[in-house]
Amino acid sequence: MSLLLLFLDELKGYAKSKVMIVLWFGLPLLSFLIQFISPNELEGMPISFLVSLVVSSIGGTLSAIMLSTSIVSEKNRHVYELFLIRPVRRSSLILAKYLAVYLCLVIAVSISLVIGLIIDSITGDLIENYLDITFESLIIGISSMSITCSIGIFFGVVISSVPVAAILSVYLGSQLSTIIILPTAFFEILDPIILALSLGITITIAVMSINIILFNKQQF
Repeated sequence: MSLLLLFLDELKGYAKSKVMIVLWFGLPLLSFLIQFISPNELEGMPISFLVSLVVSSIGGTLSAIMLSTSIVSEKNRHVYELFLIRPVRRSSLILAKYLAVYLCLVIAVSISLVIGLIIDSITGDLIENYLDITFESLIIGISSMSITCSIGIFFGVVISSVPVAAILSVYLGSQLSTIIILPTAFFEILDPIILALSLGITITIAVMSINIILFNKQQF
């Protein structure tokens, strides 16, 4: 079974899952509700900027939990034994899960961001470099989500308890993903967009490589 077929199968399943349905509708709803925050509390921050950061953080954490717990559950139910009877690469199983969840998450965040942009355009209260700030927050958000999802898979691979995998995904996954913005707080010369993309891609590839190696060594 090819990676594409596995990806489409995982995408179909995750798109209809309860967690993803919450993301499909909950995140856009959240972006709408953010507009009711007091303008004084926003301090001139555009709605779309706040939406991309908040929504990506929440969505990334929920997706990491879903990935980690689903892998643990499938291991405990010996689901992978059925896959491995057929000529399926173990790496394809892991990559298909990551790509399916990440794509669903990016779509949900993009919908939420569009709603934020619409709200900002209607209110007309736009600050200087509005689009640049919004684009920067979007890149940081999707890079952070990529890291969080890969870490969620890591916990799913190495842990055999569903509750433990979920807890670690919440407390460690979301915290470790903030590494992409920490350097800019100390070195203003760094470009946040380039840094976020570089670290997001590098860390994701590194973690996913480790995930594949560990998954290949497990006995099913």
